[in-house]
Amino acid sequence: MIWRFFSAVARQEKKDVKLPTVRGKPVYIGGVLLIGVAEKGEFDVKRKKLVSVEIKDANGQSYYLDTSNIRVRITREYVDLDVAALPKFFEVKVREVGRMIEELKKSRNDLDKSYHKLEEALLKGVIGMDVYNEQVKRLQEREKRLRAACIDMEKSIASVGQSLAQLKAELEKKRERLEAKRLLDKLEESEAEELGKILNTLGSINALSHLITSSIIQLRLVC
Repeated sequence: MIWRFFSAVARQEKKDVKLPTVRGKPVYIGGVLLIGVAEKGEFDVKRKKLVSVEIKDANGQSYYLDTSNIRVRITREYVDLDVAALPKFFEVKVREVGRMIEELKKSRNDLDKSYHKLEEALLKGVIGMDVYNEQVKRLQEREKRLRAACIDMEKSIASVGQSLAQLKAELEKKRERLEAKRLLDKLEESEAEELGKILNTLGSINALSHLITSSIIQLRLVC
């Protein structure tokens, strides 16, 4: 009887646990880098800890980010992930950008092949000039859409680059303060740990910045 009572109390307590809402809120890293809008989150109810979040980015692509070992701040307006989330975000972004560039390359190759086939058909007399011009106009419309997609993607990537530069500047200030203290005094254990995290994060930012630069170059070559 006692066991049933405590079991019922435990179930009631579990039911009464209120978890913060993440759906529909913008998700930031380090309070600066906007990485998308939260679609849903998975919580460890016991710890009231957000362990993963599904995010939709500016391109409408959805992806999951593991936050089980990352500090998360959830307010009424937004979700802010610690800068330690940056390496995981980098992995996701590498896959996403690579996939999208490959799709754009395929579209460009298909267009080039279509132009070539039309020219061959015209030279062989299979089609006349009127049909040729009509089909070329259709291909030009497809080309315009391709260029528009490239421009939108470049803007999206460039905005990430701007936010990264801002985040990097803030982290550099923290790094300089800690480095100065280490030279003049001795860092506490927590400060030494923080400096290590900052240096790792700066490395991830540099890698992501290189990805952004190379992606923009590839986009311009495609379009």
